[in-house]
Amino acid sequence: MYINKSNVSTILLRLFLAVIFVTVIPAQSVFAEITKGPLLLRVYQNRVALVWESDSKGPGKVSYGKGQKIEKHIVTNPERIEYEIQQHKKPASKKTVFIHKTWIEQLSAGQTYSYRVADSKTESKTYTFRTIPADTNEISFIVYGDSRSNPAVHRKLVQRMMEYNVDFVVNSGDLVLRGWNYKLWSPQFFEPLKGLAESVPIYAIKGNHDRSEQGYYEKLLVPPGGKNNFAFDYGPLHYFCTDNITKGIKPEEVLGEIITDAQTSKGQWKFVSYHVPSVNFGRHWSRWGQPDALAILAGAGVDFVITGHSHQYERFRPIAPPPGINGSYVTHITSGGGGANLYNIEQTDYHVSTAKAYHFCLFRIKANTLTMDTIDIDGKIIDHMEISKIDGKLNKEYLQTAMPIQTVQLHQDLYYAKARTIPGKPEKDKPFSVVYQVSLPASAGSSQMTFELRCHKGLYKLPESKKLTVPKDGGFINVELTVVPLVNITIPADARRRLKPITPPLWLDCHYEVDGIQRKVSLPVVTRSKKPKQQ
Repeated sequence: MYINKSNVSTILLRLFLAVIFVTVIPAQSVFAEITKGPLLLRVYQNRVALVWESDSKGPGKVSYGKGQKIEKHIVTNPERIEYEIQQHKKPASKKTVFIHKTWIEQLSAGQTYSYRVADSKTESKTYTFRTIPADTNEISFIVYGDSRSNPAVHRKLVQRMMEYNVDFVVNSGDLVLRGWNYKLWSPQFFEPLKGLAESVPIYAIKGNHDRSEQGYYEKLLVPPGGKNNFAFDYGPLHYFCTDNITKGIKPEEVLGEIITDAQTSKGQWKFVSYHVPSVNFGRHWSRWGQPDALAILAGAGVDFVITGHSHQYERFRPIAPPPGINGSYVTHITSGGGGANLYNIEQTDYHVSTAKAYHFCLFRIKANTLTMDTIDIDGKIIDHMEISKIDGKLNKEYLQTAMPIQTVQLHQDLYYAKARTIPGKPEKDKPFSVVYQVSLPASAGSSQMTFELRCHKGLYKLPESKKLTVPKDGGFINVELTVVPLVNITIPADARRRLKPITPPLWLDCHYEVDGIQRKVSLPVVTRSKKPKQQ
């Protein structure tokens, strides 16, 4: 039998390539991958929740065990998500992914576990987590917020966080720029957290940018059977995370949950986090839940309220409970420097520290002592505090820095009242009146106030300032100042006829002194454009 040598060579070459192909490229699809996570959602003493996403259809699996021994398995049924990807100069294409979420139950407290996740075609690396100890008096954790929009900044902050051996991380919301755009959740939230979130739980609170009709926040970050509001205990700490931005939520309902949670907790240190602040003297000037929130938080026995929303850092002096109320002295912190573009912030007598900086807050608690270092993106400590509790009460030195709750509310009320022109467009050389009306709360003492108009030189003929005294019982203020424009005045057009600052700008300044605090509130003079004529 004659055998053609060239045919033999060809056959051998094909067999060799086939062996190489099988060896190098497994039978499973090379395109299948775990596309998000895994990320630890909730960690307790006896159970853990986690999430991951895959682009492979079919059931998933979590393999886990105590220490390094993996011996148990949980099968997951994923939720299908379909969304569009818009590529440059190309038609939009659809992408399908599958979200896996599950609880690992019946765990032992204070133990280290190993785990890995898999779908029908791929498997992750092996990671570890630690359950909450049954008995500990020591804990360290990080709080930050508004990590959306700039993944490189968020990633650098996470790398800083990884330098500290913390037990958990709280993000107070605004995780992505547009919550309804599913493709943003990977680059802005999951990707920057790689290397941390697999082993350290990330307690992510819902922010206003995270809202979506599709419920992506809930699909990704709320474990099976869980809610947006949740609490946990870790040694001497009790922490309550709550949603105050979802449409339809009423402040009184959320505040009611905070009261119930705090008053039923035996935690030595009580923390609350939500997204939109109740006291914030910069950018948004948020006052969620006011005028009741500050008093309710004090009455519930809360120690710290840490929020975001305004992209800045501000730590307030402790706010004393209302007179006659046996409540706590609450420290409010706005920590919105996680990645979104930063805002300017002016330090006032109400603040201990402020900064326009990307940052996070690192807390350490050991029994009666609490320390906090606010660390910026370069690793520099930009704020430090140390306080202690004796018999459940904060140390006297810290309490002596407290400010009356009524003074904080007065400052908020002065800012939110509008300095309005009398109806009608101001005209050059013709006097017009600016009216400012506000109802002020009672305070510890009477307050001295001076109201004056301010402008750039030569644009208005200004009246003399007005001085008045507000009694400690509070009351209604009605200030009217007459001014003459020396140039033509314009009013920005607005189809909805909202109040807009006049041009050139004119400000009303209110200088006040009350309860030992001297401060100024500056407000632009505003008016409405005329109603558009019907066509």
